[in-house]
Amino acid sequence: MPGLERSHFKRVIFLGAPLLAGLVSEFLMVLADSAMVGRLGTEYLAAIGIATLFGELLWVIVWPMAPGTQTIAARRFGRQNKEAGLDMAAPGNLKPKTGEVLDNAIAVSLGVGGLAIVVALWAEGLLDLLLENKALIPMANDYIATLKWLMPLAGVFYAIYGFLAAINKTKVIMVATIGLNVLNIIFNYILIFGKFGFPALGITGAALGTVFAQGLGTLFFIGYILLAPEIKPYACLRFKSFHGKIIGDLLRSAGPIIIQLSIALLIFIYYESVVANIGTLFLAATHIVFTVFVLKRTIVGGFAEGGSILVGNSLGEGQRREAVRYAYASELIAILIGIVLFCGILIFSEQIVALFNSDPELAEVGSKALRFFALFFLIEAVGFPFEVIFTHNGWGRFVLVSEVITNGVCIIGCTLLFTRVFDFGIYGAWSAFALYLVGHSLFMFAGFFSRKWTQTQVDHEWLETPQPVYPKVASTTR
Repeated sequence: MPGLERSHFKRVIFLGAPLLAGLVSEFLMVLADSAMVGRLGTEYLAAIGIATLFGELLWVIVWPMAPGTQTIAARRFGRQNKEAGLDMAAPGNLKPKTGEVLDNAIAVSLGVGGLAIVVALWAEGLLDLLLENKALIPMANDYIATLKWLMPLAGVFYAIYGFLAAINKTKVIMVATIGLNVLNIIFNYILIFGKFGFPALGITGAALGTVFAQGLGTLFFIGYILLAPEIKPYACLRFKSFHGKIIGDLLRSAGPIIIQLSIALLIFIYYESVVANIGTLFLAATHIVFTVFVLKRTIVGGFAEGGSILVGNSLGEGQRREAVRYAYASELIAILIGIVLFCGILIFSEQIVALFNSDPELAEVGSKALRFFALFFLIEAVGFPFEVIFTHNGWGRFVLVSEVITNGVCIIGCTLLFTRVFDFGIYGAWSAFALYLVGHSLFMFAGFFSRKWTQTQVDHEWLETPQPVYPKVASTTR
């Protein structure tokens, strides 16, 4: 693209690398959960596959507070720089206007956290409806029943995460997420296997470890917001500036993401139930595939999130062309990562499966599954940065439309067609998922080239409130 320079890549990497480090540590936490529980047996691995997927349904109700908060705060951060000057010591700077987004986001996050608790109450009934192997239900439900109480705190965590990302404090996010996930692994080891005098709680121990670690991570974020000198000018956590328009904008930004991810996960729970009914061995193999899929999205998503921050800041400054350049930089980085992962999966598929379980049957089926999906994961990696940019910049409704169409046609329609009508077995189910990956990626490309994502209006309260323009103060540094 004309105007794309090395500096665009450097800034994306500079902001994205700390986020990537945190996201990779989160992936390693999920991997450790599966690996630890998998040591208890293949049935336990299958159960935590189902439980983790339903647990993700709870997470996606609260996680969109991160992109929802970032969407509005990043625009305000860009605009404050434009209006008050890059010298943030300028008198009367607009930092409190950016900071008030967080207070409103926390209020919303507590509400969506309560909603997640209510949704969790339906878990056992839904699992009973979907699973023929009833032995998996008590184990999966124990995990969900423990995890649900964490959701309000998790909502607060992600609201602060989105705010810090918007103001370019990604290194703090890295410290918090890595620390949280290391603690999670330690707590899980102790509580799953019963170490240091604690009882062996199995799958329930994995959920409790997450609860304890997430709680400590949230307390760290709150402490940083309250005590860090560079954050105090934003006047956060004073809860004096509640605005209906800000809350409305937060819900408009986060709402489509919540709906999109909730629909997708419900459909994938259905999908895994189809796989489970084909065979527990195939469910365990598919869980390994999904875990690698998450790894791919994690690595690509780290830099895509860095790019989305810069896109939001640029749009707040009124620099649409610059926003597009940062999107292109994120995309080129994703292509490189996708190629590396494609080669890694083809070469090391057996070794990857061995991380989860030593069952020779699972090793054979799992490695075949990974090789089958390698190319489709590459295709999806190329389209995923655009999804991140859309959801973090107020165009989540487009991603929602794509998910509804591709999930409905591919995951539901093609899975039924390939497994029930044509009886293609597990390769029929896997082919349906592969078609979803391709279809969704094509939608993301179409959305990107439409450029409509550069024209989204995300902050009605700011627009309707006249803002003074302060004189720029010349910087004394060169």
